[in-house]
This record gives sequence, C-alpha cells and structure tokens, in this order.
Amino acid sequence: MEFTREPLRFYNNNADGTLAAEITWETAANGAIIVIEHTFVNPELRGQGIAAQLVQKVVDLARSENKQILPLCPYAKKSFINTPEYADLWYKRTND
Repeated sequence: MEFTREPLRFYNNNADGTLAAEITWETAANGAIIVIEHTFVNPELRGQGIAAQLVQKVVDLARSENKQILPLCPYAKKSFINTPEYADLWYKRTND
C-alpha cells in the first residue's frame, strides 16, 4: 500500500475519500524523539500487514533523520517488542 506523508502522519485514503489507514505521531525533545500515538487500519483491511507497514514507514523516517521513537500506541509498542531490529531506535523513558 502506498502512503501519503503529511506533518506528523502517514495515511492512505479509500477511493471514496474515507480513511483506509493512518499512523500519527508528535515530537518531543526538540524534535529528536518521534512519539507514535495512534495507528488505525479500516476493519475491512485488517490482517494484511498494513499497520506493520505504517510502523515501518515511521521507523524509516526516524532512521533517515537520526531520531528515536517512543511507541505509545499499543500496536506500535507491540511491534517494537517483537522486532529486534527496532531496538536501536526505541527511546525508553527511565520510568517505563
């Protein structure tokens, strides 16, 4: 699936203009940390790996901009737990 990037999100719309999939984030520490807040995939499209693609897009962005990621979204956090390749980007707060 192809995604469009806007400030603080990647997304894809259905042909009718409704939201098909989206990942949103904020930044912290003067932009050095990407805080993933929300991942959404339309129920009709779930189970196709689209949410994983969205997380990968943010990971690629963080790598290209030399940033870390704080995955607050439950799906993104699970992705970070289950993907050792993301460990170098995972910003872990000292109280977590």
